[in-house]
Amino acid sequence: MYQCSVHDRSLRFSRAIYGVLVLIGFFTKNYWYVLAVIIMLALGAIDVRLNIPYRINLFFTKYVFRKPFVPIKKESTELNFVSGMTGAFLLIGFLCIYYNKFVAFGWIWLLLMSLLLFLACFAGFCVATLSYAVFIKLIRKNA
Repeated sequence: MYQCSVHDRSLRFSRAIYGVLVLIGFFTKNYWYVLAVIIMLALGAIDVRLNIPYRINLFFTKYVFRKPFVPIKKESTELNFVSGMTGAFLLIGFLCIYYNKFVAFGWIWLLLMSLLLFLACFAGFCVATLSYAVFIKLIRKNA
């Protein structure tokens, strides 16, 4: 698998930004914040270099604050999967709200997703990363 070097604090920062934007959308009942997060996650699913909050934090960490950059190795497919899966789950809530079908479920779903984003940010436990590991294990077992 292709390994890439990423900055863990920038990944956590981007997840925090996504969680905050979804919470702002939840409390203001404005689903356009959620759509903005979905678009940013879709870009991040293409490549980690397109992850806007990640790049902003990395820029400030490296060039403005001049803190040492300690990269960690992660599979690029894992990062793409996590970003895509998070975006897809947020899209479920967004579509429920946008089409006025199951609006209460949509807002509750988005609140749950924001809590999972904060769990990944602060505790370092990402449900999407766990599901990626399980999928890879199942695929290798069956192959």
